[in-house]
Amino acid sequence: MPACRCWPLLAILLSFPLVVHAAPYRHAGLGVTLSVPDGWKVRPAPGGGLRVVPPAMEDRERSGVAVTVWRERLRGSSALERLAARHKKAQGAREAAIRAQLDRKAGRLVLEYREGEYVQSGLWIVRQHLKVVQQDGRQGVFAECVANASEYHRYRRAFADICLGMTVRPVAARG
Repeated sequence: MPACRCWPLLAILLSFPLVVHAAPYRHAGLGVTLSVPDGWKVRPAPGGGLRVVPPAMEDRERSGVAVTVWRERLRGSSALERLAARHKKAQGAREAAIRAQLDRKAGRLVLEYREGEYVQSGLWIVRQHLKVVQQDGRQGVFAECVANASEYHRYRRAFADICLGMTVRPVAARG
């Protein structure tokens, strides 16, 4: 049987990391468009908003992955500035923000921070948060991507697609 010349090419192709593909998901009620990675599902969240669920149960249980998107009223004219300032300082179990990036012109705040919490059996878990707040008039659209700090690196690309890739359009006033 003749030797296959395709093995070197196959070895090169397999050495590249797998690309995470994301498809746009539009939610008219929230006025958001999200880039949802392949295999992830969008579900309604209790109390309103959306949950974006990873493909494997293990991601939610062992890694503590939680992605939520919601709308809420922003109080005051400098709500994003106050939120950024509050996260720049440690408070309780929350460390000072790794990143607090405010784009005043776009009305967009990006926060990255770690926060500890006790879980069952008194175990202390540190969770890393990526939170994006996009101002839409007097409201803000919040997208929060969270995972256990030890596992966060596994979801960084998916979180960037979902939270950082979120776009917001005005929602018609409800009468």
